[in-house]
Amino acid sequence: MMLGCGYCEKTVHGRPYLYFWHYETRGGRREQVEEYIGPARSPRARDEVSRRVTAYVDRAQGEMTAFLRETRARMASA
Repeated sequence: MMLGCGYCEKTVHGRPYLYFWHYETRGGRREQVEEYIGPARSPRARDEVSRRVTAYVDRAQGEMTAFLRETRARMASA
């Protein structure tokens, strides 16, 4: 299981840009995916990165809570 997300800043032609990265299942494998967000100095791009990180973390917390519940139930019945 691979969980994680974040952002990075890349310089292209001398200008900084923001990318959001996360893991996705593609073809049965977990792969790190980077998505272009926008210019690093743009308030809209910075808000979008924050929104995407928050959404990923919220979703991951729900998935991990379900995983923990399932694991505990299986271990208790074994």
